[in-house]
Amino acid sequence: MNIDLEQILVSDSVPDGTLQSAVNLLEESLPPCRRDLAYALANIRRLEQKYKQACDEILRQDQSLKLAKSQNNLDEVQIIVGDRLNQSQTTTKLKQEYEDLTTKAQNLKDKISETEQQIHKIQIKRKSLKTKTQNAQRRKYYYMALGVIDSTFLINVVEYPVVQEAILQHSQLSVDVRIKFKPIEVAAFALNRLPNMYVSTMDAYHQQMQLIPMEMKLRISDAVKRSIHSLRMGDPLHDSTPLPDELFCEPAGLLGCLCLALNRPNLRWRDVPILLLRLNEQRSPLSNSISQKTETGNYVRKSQISNVQMYLQRSKLRNHNNYEDQKSGKNSNNLKIEDKFLELYTLRGELKYVNVIEKLVIGQALAMMIDIYDQTSNYSEMLAHILNKLTPMYTTSERGLNQLCKHFFENQAKNVDAQISKSYAQFHTPRKSDPLYFQQFNNEYKAAMPEIANSINRQDLTPENLVSVVRQILTSGT
Repeated sequence: MNIDLEQILVSDSVPDGTLQSAVNLLEESLPPCRRDLAYALANIRRLEQKYKQACDEILRQDQSLKLAKSQNNLDEVQIIVGDRLNQSQTTTKLKQEYEDLTTKAQNLKDKISETEQQIHKIQIKRKSLKTKTQNAQRRKYYYMALGVIDSTFLINVVEYPVVQEAILQHSQLSVDVRIKFKPIEVAAFALNRLPNMYVSTMDAYHQQMQLIPMEMKLRISDAVKRSIHSLRMGDPLHDSTPLPDELFCEPAGLLGCLCLALNRPNLRWRDVPILLLRLNEQRSPLSNSISQKTETGNYVRKSQISNVQMYLQRSKLRNHNNYEDQKSGKNSNNLKIEDKFLELYTLRGELKYVNVIEKLVIGQALAMMIDIYDQTSNYSEMLAHILNKLTPMYTTSERGLNQLCKHFFENQAKNVDAQISKSYAQFHTPRKSDPLYFQQFNNEYKAAMPEIANSINRQDLTPENLVSVVRQILTSGT
């Protein structure tokens, strides 16, 4: 038996069954070794006794030889000398056997010890991998917990102009610089250096959007320039590892992910069941095989296109002065407010970024207000007010997400509790206002989910597995 222990220990993807099999093989080798060791030790004790008896016999013969010499008994001397010579040879042989058996016993002890150490190392490896798996599972559940927090009753109006500016300035860089980082990474870096501008009503949204060109245009441009400079110089916190899909399990994030997976920028929830039904029918076994190959090939080619490149296909993003047109009352792209909010609704899910502080504050507020939540009609305004007093925490990577969550709980959680209590008293009185347009899309989501499950014949469909199921349909052709 030969266990490649080093290969097993250096790999982080060894199945637990393989590790258990290695332990079983090693443990099976121990009983024979221990049996052989027991036999060797028993023989050593037997040889020790024989050797001692032989040595005692030599001493007795030496005394008899001395006595025979003193009596000048030559015949007796010769007999004793012959016997003593034979006994010395026997003693030498016993000594050699003793040394050989001692060496064998030591080798067996070393082999047993080495095998036990190997078993111990593998057990530690199993425990380590189990811990890593449990930690990964805990992180997944934590991401899902954050992901199901629906924040579409709020919007940070500075996000969209910053994303526009980041895409514009990024596109003007040389190719060798552009490939080092994505426009959304530039935007996230810039957003963390600008104040939050959250609103929760349509009136507040229009007011803030009118102020942005006048008061924020230069700050946004400067923040994006500094962001690009930092990323070009090599920001140590820059990490291209994407955010996990579990973080986008709320309706807006899911629709953004579906837009990206299906390459349909303006997709709405009400259109998803019909689209998936047609896609499922096209990829059924009854469909023409050539058509299947063509559709699959088209999807593979489309899926390789960057989400930012897909996003740039929209003419409204090509027009950098879009929000200036809004200020002047013009609408060069003839966008309806519904289309505008649909784009904002799916923005984060498509470009894969999030403001961590937003999810954490909402979660903390819900935990504190669980008894008074239904009585607080202005909770969305209250949360917008709180978020506007806090430093933004935008990120596009899993590492950034974990670091920002840790920073929040270590440094800001208590401050947020105080802000929630203070703001609750301020916003407790009911106010009449129109909510953001996102609620209509959320209602479409509630109606669409059962239809999606029926259209693809997946009654086990959940928000957590929706995107993965759709991707599986696209890639498997089933």
